[in-house]
Amino acid sequence: MIYRFNNTEVNLSQFEIRVCDNLVAVEPKVFDLIIYLIQHRDRVISRDELFEQVWQGREVSDTSLSNHVKSARKALGDNGELQCVIKTIRSRGYQFIAELVEDNQSQQFLQSQSLSQSQLQSQTHLNQTSSDEETAFNEEYSQSKSMALTLKLVIFIGLVLCLLSVWLLQKEPAPVVKKAAPTVLVVPFSVSSNQNSTWEPFSDQVTRELIQALRKVSGVNAIAPPSAFTFKDNKIRSYIQHQLPNVDYVLDGVVSEGEEGKLRITVELEDLYSNTVLWDGDYDVQVNHANRFNLQSQVAKSVTDSLQVIILEEEKQQLTQVPTKNLAAYDSYVLGQHQLSLLNHQSVLKAIDYFSNAIDLDPKFEAAYIAKSNAYRILMTYFDQPKKILPKVVASATDLLRINPQSAQVMSLLGLAYVHALQWQEAWDMLSKAKKQDPNLVLTELGFALYYSAMGDATGVKHSLAKANELDPLNEEIADWGLWALMMINELDAAIAWGNAKVKLHPANPYPIMGLSVANYLQGNLAESKRLGLKGVELSGRAPLPLIFLAQNYAAAGNQSKAIELIQEAKGQNEYMCPYETAAVYAILKQPEAMYQLLDTAVDYQSNCLIFAKYDPRFNDFKKDDKYLNLLSSLGL
Repeated sequence: MIYRFNNTEVNLSQFEIRVCDNLVAVEPKVFDLIIYLIQHRDRVISRDELFEQVWQGREVSDTSLSNHVKSARKALGDNGELQCVIKTIRSRGYQFIAELVEDNQSQQFLQSQSLSQSQLQSQTHLNQTSSDEETAFNEEYSQSKSMALTLKLVIFIGLVLCLLSVWLLQKEPAPVVKKAAPTVLVVPFSVSSNQNSTWEPFSDQVTRELIQALRKVSGVNAIAPPSAFTFKDNKIRSYIQHQLPNVDYVLDGVVSEGEEGKLRITVELEDLYSNTVLWDGDYDVQVNHANRFNLQSQVAKSVTDSLQVIILEEEKQQLTQVPTKNLAAYDSYVLGQHQLSLLNHQSVLKAIDYFSNAIDLDPKFEAAYIAKSNAYRILMTYFDQPKKILPKVVASATDLLRINPQSAQVMSLLGLAYVHALQWQEAWDMLSKAKKQDPNLVLTELGFALYYSAMGDATGVKHSLAKANELDPLNEEIADWGLWALMMINELDAAIAWGNAKVKLHPANPYPIMGLSVANYLQGNLAESKRLGLKGVELSGRAPLPLIFLAQNYAAAGNQSKAIELIQEAKGQNEYMCPYETAAVYAILKQPEAMYQLLDTAVDYQSNCLIFAKYDPRFNDFKKDDKYLNLLSSLGL
């Protein structure tokens, strides 16, 4: 059933709402509320009826209902002042008042099927009448034949049972199959407030900490934060099932403003396949009070109880640990995490300032050190000269190792940074320590994949990428670097397969698209490469690096003037422009003087991409040159 009104379409079978053909993300309970109001639009629905029918009689506050109505209006292009779709009838309840059209195609189909069945039954009756005489003729013969067959069947069954009993006595008991841990996806909690931007950082951090809490429980497989946050703008359940088919349960929630300065956090655990709510709960959190840290352990326990998962004693102790006792430090950390999630140059710099402030306020705040190290690593990888930033990555990580020498997370971050900085032995040692301490860190596997790519070990690359993909299947950094790790050892078929899969999962991210463009021109697919390159450049807002990748495509097609034009456009933006990738343009154009000049600059900057220099197919024409061999020697390759 599909309901249409104004520019809105509510699809009951697909659980989707579209406005002007754009998908609108809504909470499951908000969707249920909308459907109930639509289906009973001929009358006013009381609040008590909504509690009984939509929430099945579960205890829900008036504030929670009001917030759900507010969210429903927002999803349908309405608000409390207009009330052109959902009208509030004071002291009585709510009524859906928009004029709508029902699409009954499915019902008409069922009716036509019913009619066809009736016609079929009528025809069957006529055929039955005409065949009565033939049936009578055959009955006598069939009875005599049936007795003989019955005797043979009894003998056969007896023989089978005898053989089966002998086989069962000799057969060893079947091994007990261990049930796989349930997979839980915690989707980013929504905010229901007149100040959404104020509470969004808090809501996002609640989500992250709930994920980390569940990941401490060995009996639960919780999807990692990078994958979970890809659902921030689309929590439609059918979309989740398409992106992550192995997810069993979804933990969702809403953060809303309560009374006396409190926040009300409403949480639901939903069985994704039966569409049933296993558990839900409401929590009041005082933002400026330490009780805010009790939420994660309480919700984790309720989730595991619902899934009948046992929490080990050691895990219980881990769940009760608080990140810091300094609330001002924690607030600064939360703001830093929000800025880091925006993932642009300025926001990463702001994040580092927030994390530094958090550390100043609490010098033992371990999570702030890890976040600061990661922010510096991202700055070094995507936005600034690695030579300038690497010492800051190392210093930040080393500070934490003094506090907690066993921190696998910071070992992993530092090991990956060492790979990008071409410090091979340090990278291997640190990644190996991280994996020994915690074998399930995705950045450790990414570090190994890039290390193996630099060394030309295709088996190692594929093994590490498979593990990384298993740990964090929607991680966009893995999507991008994984493609390059395969492509730069000339595993082009594998790279294109990886890239096609990741682009389908992340169609709005320009960087996997640009990597796939490069793989295609290396494979000789110039038209497809150009199509992808133009799309990626457009999605990036014509950022410098995508422009350079597109210039490589034009160079491969023999269009030198267009390639040079794109390089000039990238230079004109006065941002960091990877000299190694620019050198690749001139390598394809067979202009060694410009190529070597840029490679020298790349060495001076300690460009991240130099890790691929030994096996990069774009430089094949120059790999026997003494100058190129000397370059590889200086890189430890």
